[in-house]
Amino acid sequence: MRVLDFDVQVGEPMTIGGLGVFPITSIQVEGPPYLTGPEASKAGLIEVSELDPPQVPFLAITNLADVPILLVEGEMLVGGDQNRTMNVTVLCPPHSRTVVPVSCVEAGRWGARRTMSGSSKHAPGSLRAAKIANLETRSADASARRSDQHRVWDEVERQSAMHSVESETSALDDVQEEVAERISTQLDDLGPVPGQIGVICAVGDHVVGMDLFDKPSTLERYLRGIIAGHALDAPASHPADSIGAMERFLVQVDATGSERGSGVGLGEEILLHGDIAGIGLCYEDRLVHLAAFPAPA
Repeated sequence: MRVLDFDVQVGEPMTIGGLGVFPITSIQVEGPPYLTGPEASKAGLIEVSELDPPQVPFLAITNLADVPILLVEGEMLVGGDQNRTMNVTVLCPPHSRTVVPVSCVEAGRWGARRTMSGSSKHAPGSLRAAKIANLETRSADASARRSDQHRVWDEVERQSAMHSVESETSALDDVQEEVAERISTQLDDLGPVPGQIGVICAVGDHVVGMDLFDKPSTLERYLRGIIAGHALDAPASHPADSIGAMERFLVQVDATGSERGSGVGLGEEILLHGDIAGIGLCYEDRLVHLAAFPAPA
């Protein structure tokens, strides 16, 4: 079956907590070179900082590398004056400073500044879907990609209550740490299958989110964080076992309406709308990343 640029197959699921995790595989030709956020952080080639003066919905990314750096929608950026999550996927140009749009996921702290860095964590699908569905009109300006911040905070509060986690600063990171500890053994056994470029996660036959990348190496960098994020939406449910239900969701993604425009950094941004809430990025005529979720009510 085909999803945008890719011919893909959905594989047999594995279970992580109450989550059904389905690999998406494809035969792909390597795309343009870039570093993922985790790779750049490990190599000391990325700097994440507050603006001057700081602003809640924006952060500055300095790329010290000779190639672009990919930051993925839902990726967590922790520290600074408060923790944030990426609103859209951004490919930051080499040797440059890029202002990126973010949402706060730590409502109880502004100040007491900490060293800021990328994180291996991803926000849960419910929060990512709510954030994407409420992005303002798009343009090449990062300021046009603000989420409904109050709705994001409501999602963090709901996750805290659902998992019975108390956080002094209302930080999503505290909930993520607690849930990841509960499923740590399963996460440690997690690994991509040959040719895997994406993952689709579900509770029962209800899809909670899908991420698709241009190459297996990028998927491998983000797989654990994405699945741990989706696990927040599956605290005590029965995992899915229906590949057919996952394939129907992918057909819906491929058929949904979309708009295209200039990305915040390099490339062309894709916004899906209708029954699907989705955001993606193309670079050099190639899909680099696509995130898709059932549109929230």
